[in-house]
Amino acid sequence: MFDLWKADHLLAGGPEKTARDFRQKLDSLTEFLGHEDAQRITPKQIADWAEHLRHEKGLSDSTVSNKYLAAVKRVFTVGKKRFRIADNPAADVTVEVKKAVKTRSTGFTDEEAKAILSAALKAPNGLGRMAEDNKRAIRWGPWLCAYSGARITEMMQLRKQDVETHKGIPCLRITPEAGSVKSGEQRLVPIHPHLVEMGFLDFVNSRPEGYLFFKLQEGDVPKTRAEHVGQKITGWVRNVVGITDERVQPNHAWRHRLKTEARRLSIERWVVDAIQGHADGSASAGYGEVPVEPLYEAIKRLPRYEV
Repeated sequence: MFDLWKADHLLAGGPEKTARDFRQKLDSLTEFLGHEDAQRITPKQIADWAEHLRHEKGLSDSTVSNKYLAAVKRVFTVGKKRFRIADNPAADVTVEVKKAVKTRSTGFTDEEAKAILSAALKAPNGLGRMAEDNKRAIRWGPWLCAYSGARITEMMQLRKQDVETHKGIPCLRITPEAGSVKSGEQRLVPIHPHLVEMGFLDFVNSRPEGYLFFKLQEGDVPKTRAEHVGQKITGWVRNVVGITDERVQPNHAWRHRLKTEARRLSIERWVVDAIQGHADGSASAGYGEVPVEPLYEAIKRLPRYEV
């Protein structure tokens, strides 16, 4: 059944990494059961496995529910649809996930944001033997995320051709063609005027064709390379800038911060969702296109970071 699910997943453009992750989850189940016969698996055995992961393996409720159970449920769902099994034994098995206690903002504070952006301006000269591509990523990655609220991988997989002008507005085209986009859909994100003044477009024009922040070698997977560069920025934020609070996620905290800023400015939700690539959950959202002009007006309203 895993092979059936994997074939569908890859055919739909799903990442190989997810397939490897699901394989590991299924291996955990079969190791616990001592066999691979899906016909013999019962809901109670799935529940017992979940308890084993929590109490014996020490995994969090969230990990068991959102990773392990989610994986086997999806694989067994395909098995049922393809008539390999009569019922999905994992369908009704759940693990209650208590909402984490929130003791601070999930976005960067003003002080943290300024510390990161200020350090990024000085970064290239103080990074020693770090690869030049990584230095460029540290120079521009935090600033791009700060003014777009994009995922770090989306920024790190930008190609020269993805920086374009649309109706006279400089934009970033975030597209699955470049690597991974969580929504699976391309979107245009206007570039904040401050980034233009800082020379981002000049930087792009100075680069050769291809990816801006890494060189793609034969056999490389763009998403994996982009994630690797993003991890370099995470390490730099933690170890060099000194943002060590584990309650905040480097890079992703920019997404939370931009959402907060947009609310403070009373920017309409659909505009912010379009900029960040969030679905608003309504049926009407799938109709029509998102014009770039209101997105640009919203981006321009975001206050400049003076560091």
